[in-house]
Formats: sequence, C-alpha cells, structure tokens
Amino acid sequence: MNVDTGQINQQERRVRTGLLAGTILCLVASGGILWWRYGGAVFNDLVLTTLAWCF
Repeated sequence: MNVDTGQINQQERRVRTGLLAGTILCLVASGGILWWRYGGAVFNDLVLTTLAWCF
C-alpha cells in the first residue's frame, strides 16, 4: 500500500505544480496583454491607487 500512496502523493504534487505554473502563466499573460493594449497607464494608475489606499 505504501507504493500506491507514494504514487498518489507524487501525482498530487505534479498536479499542484502544474496548477501553480498555470496560474502564474495566466497572471503574466494577462499583465502582458494589459501592458500591450493600454501601456503603462494601467500599471501607473494601479500603483498610485494602491499607495493612496495605504496612506
């Protein structure tokens, strides 16, 4: 049974790693699309808004 449990844990790790990599890839891709479409204005406004909420 330990062999089966080991294989399941290894498969779970692969799935988790794949999902994490996919999530990061989606975030980077969406950021790239926003940058390409709207330029720095989106990110500048986002940073300024975030700083305004902090203070």
